[in-house]
Amino acid sequence: MKGLVMKYYTVYREDTEEIIAFGNAVKCAEILGLKDARQFHAFVSKTRSGLRKHYIVVVEEDNEE
Repeated sequence: MKGLVMKYYTVYREDTEEIIAFGNAVKCAEILGLKDARQFHAFVSKTRSGLRKHYIVVVEEDNEE
């Protein structure tokens, strides 16, 4: 059986490169004042596609075995 892949996110302000949120989707949603992880995933998608300006999102994967 394959190991679980955990994703960790770092959200930066684009203008200052200040880190404003870090952690898993649930934690980042909480920090950013979003309703839940689903809303955070929409935020990530829009940010990475260029529809939501002012933020940079870096996604890291950690394979747990």
